[in-house]
Amino acid sequence: MEVALVRVTQDGRSQRVVLSKQQTVLGRQESCQIRIPTAGISRRHCEIVIEDGSITVNDLGSSNGTFLNQEKVTTHPAAAGDLLSIGGQVFLIQVNGDPEEFEPEFLFEDGLPEGAMNTPSATDAPRTPAPKPAGGIMDESSMMDFDFDDADDDEQPPL
Repeated sequence: MEVALVRVTQDGRSQRVVLSKQQTVLGRQESCQIRIPTAGISRRHCEIVIEDGSITVNDLGSSNGTFLNQEKVTTHPAAAGDLLSIGGQVFLIQVNGDPEEFEPEFLFEDGLPEGAMNTPSATDAPRTPAPKPAGGIMDESSMMDFDFDDADDDEQPPL
């Protein structure tokens, strides 16, 4: 079973990362398998556990909560097409490529909990480098920083 998170944005963009481990921690901390460097995300915000053909989302005591399909959860099963929202960011859960087609801007709106559109973190993401493995002592092949750079690649100066 291939499980992926697809970050969807208000302006219709998306970014996909496959979860290659049984347990994936999302948060701001560099030791997280998926690092999301925004203010609304706790250091260790939530985890996604893939086990025996099922997916579970667990909040790790985050300050702003973990939402699945706009409902605040502590521990909850997840499925293909569910929307995970943390710190004003929205992620589509894909299982074996399902759902295959989607409209990111509509999913973004549908995935945010009520009132979240007015929070700065829902619309103003900080700029970070493109996705790359994070450093540390963990298996680097499973670590990813989400790209929050709003500029087009063509506008970037050559390195």
